[in-house]
Amino acid sequence: MSEDRNELLELREKVANLSEKEKQLRDLHLKQIANSEKLGPVTGYASLDKPWLKYYEDEKIMENTLEMSCYENMYENNKDHLNDIAFEYYGNKITYKELFENIDKAAKALVSYGVKKGDIVTIASITTPEIMYIFYALNKIGAISNMVDVRYTKQATEMYLKEVKSKLLVTLDLCYKKVDDIIGNTEVENVLIVSPTNSVSKFIKPMIKAADALKGKKDEIPYGDTYVNWNDFIKKGQELNVETNPYEKNYPASIVHTGGTTGVPKGVVLTNDNFNNVALQIKNSNVNAERGYKFLNIIPPFVAYGIALGLYTPITLGWHTIIIPQFDPKKFDDLLLKHKPNGIMGVPTYWENVMSSKKMKNVDLSFIKNILLGGDKIKPEFELRLDKYLKEHNCNAGVGKGYSMTEASACATFSSEKANALGSVGAPLTKTVIAAFEPGTTNELETGKTGEICIKTPTAMNEYYHMQEDTEKVKVLHEDGYWIHSGDIGYVNEEGLVFIKDRIKRMIIRSGFKVFPSEIENLFMKNPAVKSCAVVGIPDPIDITVPKAHVVLNEEYLGQESIIEEQLKEMFKNSALPPYFEPVDFKFRESLPLTDIGKIDFISLQNEDIEKEQIKR
Repeated sequence: MSEDRNELLELREKVANLSEKEKQLRDLHLKQIANSEKLGPVTGYASLDKPWLKYYEDEKIMENTLEMSCYENMYENNKDHLNDIAFEYYGNKITYKELFENIDKAAKALVSYGVKKGDIVTIASITTPEIMYIFYALNKIGAISNMVDVRYTKQATEMYLKEVKSKLLVTLDLCYKKVDDIIGNTEVENVLIVSPTNSVSKFIKPMIKAADALKGKKDEIPYGDTYVNWNDFIKKGQELNVETNPYEKNYPASIVHTGGTTGVPKGVVLTNDNFNNVALQIKNSNVNAERGYKFLNIIPPFVAYGIALGLYTPITLGWHTIIIPQFDPKKFDDLLLKHKPNGIMGVPTYWENVMSSKKMKNVDLSFIKNILLGGDKIKPEFELRLDKYLKEHNCNAGVGKGYSMTEASACATFSSEKANALGSVGAPLTKTVIAAFEPGTTNELETGKTGEICIKTPTAMNEYYHMQEDTEKVKVLHEDGYWIHSGDIGYVNEEGLVFIKDRIKRMIIRSGFKVFPSEIENLFMKNPAVKSCAVVGIPDPIDITVPKAHVVLNEEYLGQESIIEEQLKEMFKNSALPPYFEPVDFKFRESLPLTDIGKIDFISLQNEDIEKEQIKR
């Protein structure tokens, strides 16, 4: 480490206790350094230079969140806009006035059922208005929401209920049978049943009931002591007066479950401050979304970006949110045509269906102002193809990319018109610092060098719920504070843009050499015959692990697999990739397996070959 860097680190330690205003001025000075060589040379380390600050206006860099709970922040931002639409749901438009009233009713009902500050209430549901009300009502009274995937097995749901000792469970009527089989083994005393049809427009509800009747009768739920429907739940507490819980720094707001970087299911504890900083950074991220901006929310509430960027940020910033409780990627084109949203978040695979849709052939997409893709690595070929498609359909939004992880509240980078490059995931947000470190250490690498991507941010989780050892592996104390170690391999360039190469777990070690699957995938995607490609490591008796390519062809090339395979092999030989990157096998398939939220399921692909190897033995 150079003397200059040592000196800068000492300076950073000294300013750790500066006032907030002084810290803001220091950050502004760093921005000026990044913009002007006249003020002195940069250090060559991203965490100190912060070159991405040049993409943001000074006041956006200096703005901080107020000390408020999520509920208070959302209320204060919208209390003077009571007649604005907060969200719509199947034809039913809810104003902020109605939203506040329904949250208050839900808060009173929760208290009447014994929920108090510090209690953890488990929610296993898709996004509905009732879930919106419950989420904010819990926050208002100081209780904590425990968000659980509604598709979990009975055993998994039981485990998550026991883990947090929930006495109240909020879930869908469709889940009654599963819940009834397990609650006797938990501390749950009451189950609040919500239905996706509770809040639909009065014009649509009869049609839904008729459709349900044709499908057959649902399970009869024995409402009474244990099970309660939404209307009876709300009625119970309406004579109560409920105060808003006072703000406390770093107080938990919600628990979201993830496999994390170690693969073991964990509850990620996110705070009011985390969510407030998400909303602030999105507001100041050059997204140019004013009040009334129409946002299509297709994200389930049981993932971090479903809460932070679905339930919370759009509502807090005054956007007109369109709730889609159960998203079908095959019908994405219909949603765009029907709602004409200004902003959309999702994963790359969703857009494949749009680009191949005959309905969208001559549609003007100029209504779309922002597209944010995340959740899965975006291949340059796909990015170019989607960008071309958008321009051909009169959409100037371009392909927006974001990057983060559950442990950082799903909010770390964003690519705007100012901060973008092919293959990058954009620039760190205003309060976020990103740098590459030697994997498994706290040694920062120089700008441009590849290492483990680490994130220092006010959106960093409190902890993994009751898992201190795992927390310390991911939320690591460096000399300048806590950093989230992502488990991703990448780098930050001199312009402050972040590039992700691969997951450390996806990296293949072949006879001691590091192989990055994404570089092979990016190469093969340049072949016009290839629709999608995934490279995984498979067992090998000599090299231990070797790369294998799983390839999906575009429809017009089906039947030409042997020819395409030879083309791909020739492409590899003519590329700059080292010989040990070469796949030992190709498998052509109709499609790639996907996870529940649309990411390519690399583990499933890998397991196919592991199982074959075990059968051979």
